[in-house]
Amino acid sequence: MLLNILLIVLIVICLSVISFIVGRKFSQVKILDVDTVPEAQTAKVRDRILIERMKRQTQRSKELIQKSASPIFLWLKNSFRKLLGRIYALEKKYQKEAAERKPLTKTELISKLNNLLEEASGLVKQERFSEAEKRYIEIVSVDPKNIAAYEGLEGVYLSLKEYKQALQTAQFILKLLEKKSRPVERETDLGQKYNTITNASDVSEASYKVGYICQMMNKIEKAAMSFEKALSLEPNNPRLLDQMIQISIILKNKIKTLEFIQRLEEVNPENQKVKEYYEKIKEI
Repeated sequence: MLLNILLIVLIVICLSVISFIVGRKFSQVKILDVDTVPEAQTAKVRDRILIERMKRQTQRSKELIQKSASPIFLWLKNSFRKLLGRIYALEKKYQKEAAERKPLTKTELISKLNNLLEEASGLVKQERFSEAEKRYIEIVSVDPKNIAAYEGLEGVYLSLKEYKQALQTAQFILKLLEKKSRPVERETDLGQKYNTITNASDVSEASYKVGYICQMMNKIEKAAMSFEKALSLEPNNPRLLDQMIQISIILKNKIKTLEFIQRLEEVNPENQKVKEYYEKIKEI
């Protein structure tokens, strides 16, 4: 009994020391900041993702300590040491490669990034998510606004069920796309003019993904806001209308549910779900 108490005290002390060290070294590093997109810098973007991954794995270690004593402590100590080693090794690798090779031409750089994207995609298919994450990080270390790489990271985090990271990455993608958008006036097939943005489809899809992840995290109201934002950019998108119907049913909003059902019926009268939705609305 006394031995167990001493081990637990030792573990708490060691964790406090580890937390202090991490706090000193990384207190200034934040997760992807969607409000500083124009100032995104190579090292900062890479380090934010790497350090957040380290924090996630350290948190998992803390939870395991509650179940075991000495063996888990040793595992935590070794895991933490190895994780720090991998981070610094990766950093040195990037610095060494940057110092040794000649600056790439624009064409060579694009080719390299495309190759890394292909490689990362292949690793994802093999479910080698940690390696894929490193490839995507390498891409954003060179091109901090590479949307395809961030989308890859988002997919990796979703596969790992790291929803917090996935949401932050999805929000970052949305912010990048919104920064690129410009207001434009378009015309419908019937000659009616309306205001929209140049990349409405891309921003709509990014908003949908934010909503989807919020729903996975059980943040239903935030999910509804994101889905509705996506729908405002693509008002006749059957998938978005269907999503708004489902989320409105969850929120028990009968008026909005009925509105979206009617809109879906107009856009896609052959949709088999319409009849089913009319039945569901009676239960609200």
